[in-house]
Amino acid sequence: MSKNIIFITEQLFKERTGASNAIDGKQLFPMIKVAQDIHIQPTLGSGLYLRLQDGIDNDDLNNDEKNLIDNYITDALIWFTMSMLPMVMGYQLFSKGFLQKTSEEGNAPSRADLELIEAKYKSMAEFYNKRLIKFLQENYGLYELYLNPGSGVDVIFPTKQGYSSPFYLGGYYERTHALNGASATTIQTVYYTATGGETSFSVSVLENKTILVAMRSGLGKVVTKNPTNDTGFLQIVDGLVTLPIGDVAMAGELFSFVYR
Repeated sequence: MSKNIIFITEQLFKERTGASNAIDGKQLFPMIKVAQDIHIQPTLGSGLYLRLQDGIDNDDLNNDEKNLIDNYITDALIWFTMSMLPMVMGYQLFSKGFLQKTSEEGNAPSRADLELIEAKYKSMAEFYNKRLIKFLQENYGLYELYLNPGSGVDVIFPTKQGYSSPFYLGGYYERTHALNGASATTIQTVYYTATGGETSFSVSVLENKTILVAMRSGLGKVVTKNPTNDTGFLQIVDGLVTLPIGDVAMAGELFSFVYR
């Protein structure tokens, strides 16, 4: 379980969102913590996440860690928190159970309105979260625990994108199947599951083969034989798959190749 330490203050949240200063911090703090645990922890991985909490607690964050929090984590966390507040702030737990709050100065929005507001804020949060992920991929060398979050069943590995495979396939394996009437021995599929930190990896069965489809985390990629910094491409030469310059594979990330 993560520590009860948050990356943003109540006052910063109010300043950046325009939220009323009358909002009780006792209601706001738990939702910042929940948003942080649910959304930011999987982005950072548990190793880096706990290190940043320790750094705040011990007041020993380095400049790179401060930059990560101030310029990347903060925006994502603020808007993830905002996306969770519409429903939570509209209802409160009393001795009689959950009751909907009423307003003397305005009309309370409908549930449908609240859901639309929630979706809008979540879309904003996901933009900043994607920006955070890209920054970490580009600068992973500055944050040792990002690619080395630790070991154990409770360790959370950093996510690369919104899509992730629910299965760990343990390296790669071959599966034959027919496509467009072709025989199973003609067209085959091979899978590779990253352990994390790879900039290249070898898939020997692809040597001297024609690659028909290359997929990474469910997204199609263009195959090239030349080095590239375009994330829409994968360089593949004689079975050696090389990621775009500056990119790195995340733990559990699934690659698949259809070849003949």
